This record gives sequence, structure tokens and C-alpha cells, in this order.
Amino acid sequence: MAEAIALLEIEAPPRESFSRRDNGNVPLEERTDVTVEELERTSLPYPAELYNGKVVFKMASPEHGILQGRIVTSLNLYLEQKQIGYAMTETNFRLWPQRSDQSRIPDIAFVRKDRLPEDLHSYPVLSPDLAIEVVSPEDNFTKVMNKVDAYLEQGSQLVWLVLPARREVLVCTPANTYSVRDVLTAPELLPGFELPVSKIFEGLPAHPRA
Repeated sequence: MAEAIALLEIEAPPRESFSRRDNGNVPLEERTDVTVEELERTSLPYPAELYNGKVVFKMASPEHGILQGRIVTSLNLYLEQKQIGYAMTETNFRLWPQRSDQSRIPDIAFVRKDRLPEDLHSYPVLSPDLAIEVVSPEDNFTKVMNKVDAYLEQGSQLVWLVLPARREVLVCTPANTYSVRDVLTAPELLPGFELPVSKIFEGLPAHPRA
């Protein structure tokens, strides 16, 4: 056992501590010139996206986590049967390959097998086929829609915005946007997949801002 631990310590790639100060002793979270490569090497306390070189943390509430868990569970049960790709949570994507100061993290992402990169230890240089965002009360909706536009412009086929206050899901495609309150489907991307919207919110208390 000691030999195995020693081997892991030798082979494990070095990771920088979040508390480490660089660039003239400026903390990482206060800088505006952080790169994706640097973010990948850094141990962070929470998932973090990169906006124009600025680290932006994602802080999930219990409601957010419950909704996220229910949706990814439904996707994984479906993918156990279909095996056409993978669902993942809190994964950093390099939507713009040529821009080292940008990355985005959908709450849930689905990527087809034929698009998944061989290197699963680095941020994928692509936009997921399906990106799912759970909209929190404190989220700025304009900023959320800007993120939706980024996914779609960079190659996503679908974006689902889960709106807890309204108990609905906003489905966004390159062609249009519409609300779903009955059953979520994606026949072209996820043939046969069905998720009743009511199941996503089942048992949760009414939203305080409804």
C-alpha cells in the first residue's frame, strides 16, 4: 500500500494552490489576466468559469443541487440504455479554442461519443451538444441568455434553462426558444428520451419569488 501511494504521488501532476499569489502578488481571484491553462493547474474551492481572464465562482444552493441531480440522473439512466454519449456536471468547456481567457461551465452537459476528446483530463475544446443551466434567483437573466447564445454559437444543438420560480424549462435552439411545462424531449439528439417537467420539481416547496 505504501508503495502504491508513493507511486501515485510521483505520477500525479502538480497542482497549484488557490491561495498561491502570482503576477505581482495579486491573488488569483482578483486578477483579470488568468488563462485557461492556469485555471486547469489550480486547485479551487468551487467550480469556476473564466470571463475575460476573470475567475467567476459558481455557488449552488440546495435547490439548485437537487434539480441538477434529478436531471443528470434521468440522463444517465437513459444513456445506460442508449450509450450514445456522456452526461457530466460542472465541467469546464473551452468554447473558444483560440481564446485562452474564456471558459464556461454548464450545470449539466451532454456530449456525444463521437465528439468526446481522447484527453479527459483537460478542459474539452468544444461546446457540449446539450447544455443545461439551472437559473438561480440571483442570476442576471441577460447574462444567462448571453451564456446560452455562446453555447449555441459555438456548436451546441440545445440549451435547457431550468426556471424553478416558474416551474418550467426554457428550450433554446439556434432557430427558436420556447417554454416546456409538460415533457422534455430531444428527439434528434436524444431519441426516446422523455422527462416530465413536473418530476424535476416534485416535492420541492414553492419558490419564494414565484
